[in-house]
Amino acid sequence: MKRIVLAATSLALLAMSGLASAIPVTLTDHNSRTYSADFRTHKWANCLPLAATTPCLSTTNPWTLANATGSTAVWDWDPLNGILSMTGTFQTTSFVHSNANAASYTSDKVTNMVINTVTGTTMAASYQCIEGTFLSAVGAHGCANVGTGANFLYEGSVAYNVGGAANCVQRTVGGDDNITGNPHGLMTAAAVGVCNPVAGAFDLWTVVQDDTASGGPENRHFKHPGAESASPGSR
Repeated sequence: MKRIVLAATSLALLAMSGLASAIPVTLTDHNSRTYSADFRTHKWANCLPLAATTPCLSTTNPWTLANATGSTAVWDWDPLNGILSMTGTFQTTSFVHSNANAASYTSDKVTNMVINTVTGTTMAASYQCIEGTFLSAVGAHGCANVGTGANFLYEGSVAYNVGGAANCVQRTVGGDDNITGNPHGLMTAAAVGVCNPVAGAFDLWTVVQDDTASGGPENRHFKHPGAESASPGSR
C-alpha cells in the first residue's frame, strides 16, 4: 500500500474550488506499508532535519548522492474532475527503517505525472525505477522483480519508456535469475504489444479527505486501491 498526502493552502481556498479548475497543493508525505505491515516514510526532498518521519534526503549517503535528486515537482489538485497532476520531476525512495542514511530499497522517478482518481489511470511523460542497495544482499532485484539465483548477481536488464510510452517496460531475464513478479512500472497494467505487464508505483486512485484542521491546511490522501486505512493528517 502506498499513500501520498498533500495539503491545500487553506480551507478558504478550497471553498473557492468551484471557481477554479485546479488548486495548488503541497506534498507533505509519501508513505508505503509492506505486506508485513512495515511502515516506510519515503524520502524525496532536499530539506532538514533528517528523521524517520521526514521526507528529507541525506547529503552523505553515497547511493543518494549518485542516484537521487530532490523533487522539483509542482502539484495541483482538480476537485471537480478528481485529477492530481504535477509538473517537473518527482523521485521518491524507500530506505531501511525510513533512515535516509541507511540502505535503499527502490526509487521511483517520474516527470509530469497526471493521476485521474475517477478513471483510475496514471499518465506521465516518463518513468524509471532505480534499484537501491539493500535487495541485492538478499538475492533480489526490486525494480525487475526477480530473484538473483545462486550467484546473487543480477544478470538481466529493464528498459523503460519504450517507444516513448511512460508505462511501457521491457524486462530481460538473464543467467540464473528467476521471476518473482512483474517489473515496476508507472501504473499497474497487463502486457500490451511489446510492453510487459507491470506492477504500478503510482496507482494512487483512492482519495481520503481530512478537513479536521480548522483554520489550517486541509489534507488530501491519495492511496493505492484496496489499501488499508491510514491515520489522517500530514507529518
